[in-house]
Amino acid sequence: MPYPVEAWPEGDQRHLSAESALYCRVITEGLFGINPTGLNKFTMTPWLPNGWDYMSLRNVKAFGRTFDIEVTRKGKTETITVKTEKGTIAKKWSRKGTLEIALP
Repeated sequence: MPYPVEAWPEGDQRHLSAESALYCRVITEGLFGINPTGLNKFTMTPWLPNGWDYMSLRNVKAFGRTFDIEVTRKGKTETITVKTEKGTIAKKWSRKGTLEIALP
């Protein structure tokens, strides 16, 4: 993550810069299209760039859980897999659309 600490002189306290927060949002909201919709659920509209066969987001800590998201392309269909340490909780196929994921 670029520039995780912007300034330190203000009372000897570190903080994230606005640019760092935007970098995170570009990935979570831009590429993966993650939008929280409840305490344990979210929608996602992944945008796998042309020329990429897959993308993944590992060790996501959200909704009181830790999980991985994988998006793979085969032909014109994308497979979205959400996994926790207990195993796969969602595996869905999409042709560009919004999916709702509910975490157990």
